[in-house]
Amino acid sequence: MINKKINELIKYAKANLYLGLDDEYYVANKLIYLLKLNQFEWIPVEEELDFFEIIEPMLDYAFENNIIESNSTISRDAFESKIIDCVMPRPSELTRMFRKHYKSGPLTATTFFHNLSIASNYIKTKRIAKNIKYIYEGKYAPLEITINLSKPEKDPKDILKQSLNKDKYPICPLCMENVGVYQSTSLAPRSNHRVVSLNLNHEKETWGIQYSPYAYFNEHMIVLRKEHSNMYVNEKTFAELVDFINKFPHYLIGSNAGLPIVGGSILGHHHFQGGRYDFPIEKARVLQKYKKRKVEIEILDWPMAAIRVSSNNENALLDMVSDIYKAWYKYENKDLQIYSKTEEDHNTVTPILKLNGAKYNFYIVLRNNYSTKEKPYGLFHPREELFHIKKENIGLIEVMGLAILPGRLVKELDLIEDCLINNKDPKTFNELEKHLDWINHLKEMNIPNEQINETLKKEVGRIFEEVIEDCNVFKYGTNEDLFRFIEKII
Repeated sequence: MINKKINELIKYAKANLYLGLDDEYYVANKLIYLLKLNQFEWIPVEEELDFFEIIEPMLDYAFENNIIESNSTISRDAFESKIIDCVMPRPSELTRMFRKHYKSGPLTATTFFHNLSIASNYIKTKRIAKNIKYIYEGKYAPLEITINLSKPEKDPKDILKQSLNKDKYPICPLCMENVGVYQSTSLAPRSNHRVVSLNLNHEKETWGIQYSPYAYFNEHMIVLRKEHSNMYVNEKTFAELVDFINKFPHYLIGSNAGLPIVGGSILGHHHFQGGRYDFPIEKARVLQKYKKRKVEIEILDWPMAAIRVSSNNENALLDMVSDIYKAWYKYENKDLQIYSKTEEDHNTVTPILKLNGAKYNFYIVLRNNYSTKEKPYGLFHPREELFHIKKENIGLIEVMGLAILPGRLVKELDLIEDCLINNKDPKTFNELEKHLDWINHLKEMNIPNEQINETLKKEVGRIFEEVIEDCNVFKYGTNEDLFRFIEKII
């Protein structure tokens, strides 16, 4: 059986992973060694097989023959990535192939790289397909709700603790040292991981691009500095985003805010996230519009303080974005509980950039991470009573209106539905302890049984909308405060 599967994998790699004829014997010998075989025979493979029909029996063989110690998902994933690494192009080869495709156009290059990442199962399409997705028709724009079944939830305190731990290799999941890593206790298997080198903002070979293995949206790409250095958001960041869009005009690109609480999950490594996707924030209504020379400034009707700066002129755009950032960086309004600086900086922005035809649309979402003893997670972080639905830091993707909710909710929502329909006591389920107040609220709604499932989905959407409303830096004031902030700049 294993002999046949090796032959099938080599054929698959020739068709999907750019394995050349001259590399067949080399690859076969690598696989023979990896699988601890004493002999191998070339046999013809006629049919085209699905990737999983090839790899799953190979992983079963590895476990049954004590090549891997455990049959767990983590152990199987690690060995699978090592098998696929045998038949993939080396990183330098992939960069050369990408640049050759780029000569035909940036879309050709990214399509090539994205398809390869799927074919090698680096992008976990089979698991991603299990995610639950639906639209919540909210107050601002249709928000997108996803319950993530492919990646575990992170606690903000664990995120901070991990960012402070420097005694590990690789230091973080975005480091270049991940390319080819077999496995570690804190990182996913990366033997089949590839990063393409990129020149960005006049820095040669300093950047890399890769796709996200858990792809929260279409062609979810990570753009990272090769050097492990802390996230930063400033005028340099804005220039980097513009240069990326100039090189890949079919993508959106954005950055987390770069500070704890408001900065997403990986603050220790400077990076951006992008992809081919239309986010809810792009559909937001306009509350107020201003013009200054070659630039249009729009204040959006959004749960957070969001500003869209638009221009055909790159320099005019960057000047205005920088002016807004610098004004917000030092902005303070004690009546609204906005403090720019105590022992550390608190004001920052989440920047997002996308082309609309020939026009740059630059979204600036104002953030602040000031916290108190009463609100240790932050004044502009979701209230703790909403943690039963969403506890993680609210980063770039949520800011744009796409909820990434923890997979635990699937079982918990099913249990809640069962309790409501069959009049069961939710206190008998440990998983529902965090939801008890919410369940009491649901009971008071007197929902007909046939509407409970749909109502639960709407309630989750409503709570996510409140989650991002809680992050609004002007939530203790009004829209007029945001208008005045912008009007002083222009």
